[in-house]
Amino acid sequence: MDPDQNTDQNQSQQVAPPTEPSKKIILLIEDDPLLVRMYKDKFENEGFKVSVSDNGEEGLTLVQNERVDMIILDILMPKLSGLDFLRRLRQNGKTKDIPVIVLSNLSQREDQEKALNLGVKEYLLKANLTPSQVVEKIRFHLKTS
Repeated sequence: MDPDQNTDQNQSQQVAPPTEPSKKIILLIEDDPLLVRMYKDKFENEGFKVSVSDNGEEGLTLVQNERVDMIILDILMPKLSGLDFLRRLRQNGKTKDIPVIVLSNLSQREDQEKALNLGVKEYLLKANLTPSQVVEKIRFHLKTS
């Protein structure tokens, strides 16, 4: 048997490995390092890919240059507040439809209404939810968006 022929047969019998479905990408914009670590670990353990930014300005740059399926956004942040981030996000045709969940300690009705008027899916209070409950909200909104 011709050795070249045998190699050709082996190559044609090889099966490509199955491709892993692409993970949903969460952009977490939060400036508290402890919360970042906790939520990033939780989201990754739940099968999401996570990008992180500790300020609104950097978050805006990331979302304009990378694929993002959902944004988890704090309101009180350095350089660019969460509300200013939302205004700019919604003005950009490329990013205006990305679903956003606000995760904040600001409980004033006025802040919640401003965020909801800027198209956030939900306004969640950090103190009221566990990381598992936040994951449930993310899964729900990724299925419906």
